Formats: sequence, structure tokens, C-alpha cells
Amino acid sequence: MRIAGRLALQTPSGMEAAPCDGSRLKSDILSFHGCDILVSNISELGFEAKFSLPLKRGALVRLRLPGAGAMLAKVSSCQKGVLKAEFVNPVSPARLGKTLGMSRLAPQPAFA
Repeated sequence: MRIAGRLALQTPSGMEAAPCDGSRLKSDILSFHGCDILVSNISELGFEAKFSLPLKRGALVRLRLPGAGAMLAKVSSCQKGVLKAEFVNPVSPARLGKTLGMSRLAPQPAFA
């Protein structure tokens, strides 16, 4: 499963020193809307995604997914292009089910 979303850094001091490569990724993650991210794994407790900027462990990030809205998470690791973070508050399966492609997690009402 892969889900496109947006990631914004809530704590600007949470970014490791990264060489300036001329890309906008570093400035985008510091903006309100954040930068594009591809989530490869998600559960009620956290998520894993491909991400090229190094973030400090413990930094707060805001993950926005279509349908599910914004969720705060704390970075648990960010190494070798993989970001792992734990949600500050667990996310219900019903909320995750609002994201396109995640409906199998939420119970669906039967139609008469």
C-alpha cells in the first residue's frame, strides 16, 4: 500500500543539518502546507514513509492524508531514506478508513 500525503515539521529545530542541494524540499517541510510524502505503511499507532531529509528523533511532524485530515506524530527514526513516526494520539480505524484505499480497515455499513 502506498498513500500520498503531506508532511510538515511542527518543530523547526527537529531538522538535522542537511546540505543545500537547491531543492525546495527543505523549505517546503517548514511551511504550513508541508511537502509531498509517500506513506508505505500506516496503523493506528504510527506510520512509515519514504523521506530524504534527515529529521531528529523526537521531532514533531504533521501528517495530512486525504479524507483523514491532519495527525500529529513524533519521529522515532529517520535513516536511509525511511521515516518512522508514532502518532501522539492513536488514530481510530474509522478515521484511517476515510483515506482512499484504507476502507478495509473501517467497518462498512450494509445497504438494504
